[in-house]
Amino acid sequence: MPLLLPPKTGMLPLIFLFVFLTTGSTLRGQDDCAAKIQEARKYYDQGMIGEIPQMLAPCMESGFTRAQKIEAYKLIILSYLFDDNPFEAEKTMMEFLKKFPEYEIMPNDPVEFVYLFESYRTTSVFSFGLSAGFNFTDPRIIEPYTIFDANHADQRNTIKSGFQVGAGIGRYISRKMILNVEFWFTENRYSFTDELVVPLTGGNDGINSVTYTERLYKVEFPLTVTYEINAKKVHYIIRAGLSAAKMTGVTGNASRKYSQESPAETSETQDMSYYRKNMLYSGIVGTGIRYKVPRGVVSLDLRANLGLNNIVKPERRFENQDFITKSYYIDDDFTLNTISLSIGYYFSFYKPKKQTDR
Repeated sequence: MPLLLPPKTGMLPLIFLFVFLTTGSTLRGQDDCAAKIQEARKYYDQGMIGEIPQMLAPCMESGFTRAQKIEAYKLIILSYLFDDNPFEAEKTMMEFLKKFPEYEIMPNDPVEFVYLFESYRTTSVFSFGLSAGFNFTDPRIIEPYTIFDANHADQRNTIKSGFQVGAGIGRYISRKMILNVEFWFTENRYSFTDELVVPLTGGNDGINSVTYTERLYKVEFPLTVTYEINAKKVHYIIRAGLSAAKMTGVTGNASRKYSQESPAETSETQDMSYYRKNMLYSGIVGTGIRYKVPRGVVSLDLRANLGLNNIVKPERRFENQDFITKSYYIDDDFTLNTISLSIGYYFSFYKPKKQTDR
């Protein structure tokens, strides 16, 4: 393996000279471009607009800082507008929007520039992102069932927390409306309790209450439309839509108590997929915030999924006799209502285009 030897001492001055000349030329170029934009600003103020595009052209590729390049584009566009050359003004505006797709109008921008800017589609064509969060599931009982005497039992459900992770694509269908197609993997947890309110002297082995807890997993496909209310970098949204979900797994276990003070006896966890419907449907309403960041948005999404169908297979309710006998629990007919909060990042894809209607 050949050894890497340090350069000879006689070469060091040449290296330093090369670095010095290169750095010096770059700095001189930046100084020259800064001087040119100051000169172009004076020309514009004096109404000498014809020479501005040619004056700034050498520095447009390199030499300007980001702020200087934005100002240079504005001066060139305004020069073409005042020189009655709309073709070149629109061509330059298109270049400007491709380089700075997330530019937002400033209070001191001339009205002519603003008018031309707003004649273009400046929102993203579509966005793609990832989200994650947590949810609370409140099962809505459609028709209750119990092994106890319903006249002497208090039947209630308990909200529990789960999680969701997902991805989504959003596309603007108008200036303020976005069509969203999403894919979520979700865990929902919830429980039901049947408790005797009138003690029985016989039967039921003296059981005071039974609590059944279920954990359900599903892949969900929401289709929603959001309406944006813009406020500078913050966009407030209102959401509505529908969701179809395919169940991927569901397990449950029951615990029973013989008195309020006694510890609960919990049954083994059982696969309940055979007793649940494969597809779940829900309506969606929600609100949220989208905060603009470079090349995308950070979203905070609050939504409610309102279950539309009974997820229990009624014809199989009494088939699991072994579980019913041991747990003293029978399935209610119920659907799932969920409130979820998610945070995500969506990358925006832009394609500036002249609007046909203003």
